[in-house]
Amino acid sequence: MRQAFAVYPGTFDPVTNGHLDILVRARRLFGSIVVGIGRNPGKKPVFSIDQRVIMLQEALDQVDIDKVDIVPFDGLTADFAREIGARAIVRALRSMTDFESEFALDIANARLAPELETVLLIARPEYTHLSSTLVREAAEQGRRIIPGSVPPCVEHHLREHYGF
Repeated sequence: MRQAFAVYPGTFDPVTNGHLDILVRARRLFGSIVVGIGRNPGKKPVFSIDQRVIMLQEALDQVDIDKVDIVPFDGLTADFAREIGARAIVRALRSMTDFESEFALDIANARLAPELETVLLIARPEYTHLSSTLVREAAEQGRRIIPGSVPPCVEHHLREHYGF
């Protein structure tokens, strides 16, 4: 029997330690994980899709995790997950505000691809404040890295990009 795998979608601009924590925990639940790096036209990422793939691969190389693939994708997450044969979509909850938006996404995804399940993992307390946006803003405006926010390899890319 083929092991079920899940998609963990996001823009990962850049990947944070919070993302990695969710990924490691999701990997314990599924035979493998496909990290889907979305090309979302509604967002204006700082890093290119190729740079985000590189940063995520470097970050994965620094943690003890296997059976994780990184795949850029266009369009809706539900369509991507269905196309590659995933059984679930993994998402993270940091706050009640996240719950409301994730709830709405789950309803839409259930209508688009009823065979998929959404698995919501609650962020660990040390990561509830953390977002890629916050990391980028601190790097851009304050020329600082929030301690514990990103893996060392991502910190290097942020410093290089923002010139500090």
